[in-house]
Amino acid sequence: MPNKGFENYLYINTNTTESPTWTEIDLAKDVTFNKDKGEIDGTSRKTARDGYSATEDGLKAWSAEFDSLIPSEDEDANAALAALDAAYRANTTVDVLRVRGGSVATDGCYAERVTCGVFGGSEGEPMNDMSTISYTLKNKAVPAVGTVSSSEFVAGS
Repeated sequence: MPNKGFENYLYINTNTTESPTWTEIDLAKDVTFNKDKGEIDGTSRKTARDGYSATEDGLKAWSAEFDSLIPSEDEDANAALAALDAAYRANTTVDVLRVRGGSVATDGCYAERVTCGVFGGSEGEPMNDMSTISYTLKNKAVPAVGTVSSSEFVAGS
């Protein structure tokens, strides 16, 4: 059966890199993950004479874009949004964990762990909908791919 979007989880580490505490970005709405690869023009006179251009693989990029609901003033502070806001304001990075098909506690699920910069932060206050804040997280290091086991990320598994 196909994976449903709400069955996936997006976390931010609210502790240290060595001893992560994965806090779900639980107010996120639709999340889009982008895996891009640039193109390098490798066309030579030889390929051109044969009527072809040539393209080489360029640099890769990883990003996540999402809108998050903004908690009301009477709700408890949201640790994930506070950490994103703090990183945005201080121009620091966040440690992100994406888990597909289950939570960080669901052993064997596909996962990606990425150190990201926090971009965006635009807020929307529509008349007929909930207030949201938009974030874009962009990789600052090479993403690690793996699985989760015992609530921990296991690279390369």
